[in-house]
Amino acid sequence: MGTESESAGTLSDQDRRHLLHPITQFRKHEEHGPTAIIVGGEGIRVRRDDGRELIDGLSGLFNINVGHGRTEIADAVSEQMRTQAYYPSFWGYTTEPAIRLAARLSELLPAETTLGHFLFATGGSDANELAFRLARLYHAVKGKPQRTKILSRRQAYHGATRAAGSATRLPVYHILNDPDPLHVETDAPYCFRCKTDSTYPGCGMSCVRDVEATIAREGADTIAAMIVEPVKGTGGVIVPPDEYFGQLQALCKQHDILLILDEVITGFGRTGKWFGLEHWDVRPDIITLAKGITSGYLPLGGVGINDAVYATLRDESPAGLPFMSGLTYNNHPSSCAAALANLDILEREQLVDNSAEQGSYLLSQLRARFADHPLIADVRGLGLLVAMESAAPGTKDPVGGKAGYFPTVLAKACLERGLIARALWESFALAPPLCINRAEVDTILDIVGDALDEVTPRFV
Repeated sequence: MGTESESAGTLSDQDRRHLLHPITQFRKHEEHGPTAIIVGGEGIRVRRDDGRELIDGLSGLFNINVGHGRTEIADAVSEQMRTQAYYPSFWGYTTEPAIRLAARLSELLPAETTLGHFLFATGGSDANELAFRLARLYHAVKGKPQRTKILSRRQAYHGATRAAGSATRLPVYHILNDPDPLHVETDAPYCFRCKTDSTYPGCGMSCVRDVEATIAREGADTIAAMIVEPVKGTGGVIVPPDEYFGQLQALCKQHDILLILDEVITGFGRTGKWFGLEHWDVRPDIITLAKGITSGYLPLGGVGINDAVYATLRDESPAGLPFMSGLTYNNHPSSCAAALANLDILEREQLVDNSAEQGSYLLSQLRARFADHPLIADVRGLGLLVAMESAAPGTKDPVGGKAGYFPTVLAKACLERGLIARALWESFALAPPLCINRAEVDTILDIVGDALDEVTPRFV
């Protein structure tokens, strides 16, 4: 293996020649090579091939909730693979890990949601694809096949496949690829950049009123579902006002529009509760899960439906017609084994409570240290999912120019100091693993402070 690698050049050379990277400029990557080759990790840190350690301030992609180096998960997967690595779950075949994981999720979710029936996929995008299919099927078996439209909100991210990518409403994703016309954009509770320039709470929840107007314009009898994130992640870590979900789900219920809750980022302790829906007593018809379900140790996503949706599909589908949807790796036993071991860690080490505690401290310290910074206009978050939004002094204009784009420059300065963070449009985001301790939070805060001190003079 070493001889083969040497003959083909260094790993970095091979990467530049052969490996495509998501959200990466091909030309730039070919010129400069990979940002880092990650070869190991433990806790909140990863290790590069040159031996240098980096604090994983984004938990990979908001997903490595239990942290790096968890051999318990590797052992559980290894044992499952030696027993039965894989078998399809088509035509009623099943495996123990998939059964146990579905039952466990039904117990973890609040009983009043009645979310008790699950189909596991390979990630968030295909989980959302399945959710849309189930929503349309629900209306079709009720004699309303014309209800095919899906509502989603501006600044939303729901994946990158065809339907999930169409529900994603970040403009850059559609520069060369128009969204599917069956997906309709509505307003969102983005208070800092309110579409109507209103101020909460005097706004009258104009974002919900926009959903109401969209339903009237499109026709409720053409809409199957609305998909929302409890807290927008990729869109900038946007936390809704307390009354938002109560009004939104009442509106959906009034028009028999299924509410799909995308918990891909917010599930499994990220917000300081097991699921984001618990912060507002949301009772969705369909829920989608991924990321933290395995902490990234193996690919896994899932969709769950409540008792009412399940009963409709069971009792009103044409006699003899099976559920005509399936992917080869649905209910993959080895991935489900990884999820079960991951849930054990989350429960045993009380990492959901730790997320609430350390997240509250992180947010309070970000506000105390940086809320008066001339370029920091808003500091927000929930649990270990936080962001600082930038704006030019006295405005809401993005901070950029010849020096670069401020959140990107700040994230790069943090990386140079050993912290992986992420620029999300006008925001700078942090989402460290849930196993983080107070001293490690302080280290992150110090790095961010030093980086801000360095880069701020370039912009003011």
